[in-house]
Amino acid sequence: MITSTDANLWVTEDLSHQLLGREVVQPSSGRRGTVGTVLIYASKISNRVVKKVAHMRPLDDSGREWTADPGTLQPLQPIASKLPAGKG
Repeated sequence: MITSTDANLWVTEDLSHQLLGREVVQPSSGRRGTVGTVLIYASKISNRVVKKVAHMRPLDDSGREWTADPGTLQPLQPIASKLPAGKG
């Protein structure tokens, strides 16, 4: 069911999000998973981002996928620096 709020939002995929395809933990629940996609919801009127949602695939073989705020997710392995070697 589409609500009137949903009808006023643009939804796009964040193809360059740094956590895409990475194994992460959601600290609030303790669940671990792989980030499958990150969606950005923006107002059609103001073009401001309303929310971002990460779609997660579980690492525990439970098969129960879930969504999370990508800003709260922590990578299980550190993300490599974007600086060239020896420049950090």
